[in-house]
Formats: sequence, C-alpha cells, structure tokens
Amino acid sequence: METDKIKTLEEFKDFASYHFKLLKPAQDKEGESIREIRFYGYADMTCLGVNLIRMCLNVVYSDELDNREIYIGSVLELALQLIPSAEIEVLDEIYRMLDKRNEDK
Repeated sequence: METDKIKTLEEFKDFASYHFKLLKPAQDKEGESIREIRFYGYADMTCLGVNLIRMCLNVVYSDELDNREIYIGSVLELALQLIPSAEIEVLDEIYRMLDKRNEDK
C-alpha cells in the first residue's frame, strides 16, 4: 500500500503495522521495547560491550570531540547490558575447580 492511498485510520494502522517490525513490546515493563541483536557467542557479545566502553572513554578523554553531541550514558547502558553477569559466576566456579585440582597435585 502506498502512502498516498491511505484514506482511513484503519488503512494507516495496517500500513504502520506492516512497517514497524524492529521493536517488540517488553513483557515485563510497560512502555519499554526490545530490539533483538544477534551474536556469534559470548565472546562476540562481550567484545562489543568492551568496544563500546572504549569508544566512550576515547570521547571522554578526547580534546577534539564535542562530548555534548554524544550521549555517552546511553552507550554505557547498552555496554552494561552486553556483559554476561550471570554467566561470569560459571567462570568463577570453573576457576575454583581448576585451582583446587592444581592444589591436589
């Protein structure tokens, strides 16, 4: 349907629902939306988070950039969401298991 053929509110709703597909409503929080990001694994996801943090640090410490034009807080919020906090407990447990095995030798 082309936009010049939209005559009614129902036609507009059909047009809009066909085009707005990226954001999905969050089930647990009213008014929030979710956008899916795909990764090749935990390493890929964590590397993106680290790179976002590095980018923010470069902006903060740079004399050449106008920091007011970049919303560093929102970029850091995204980076925090990419850090696999719950999964890090598994790494700690593996480390303790390996450490104990080395002590037994």
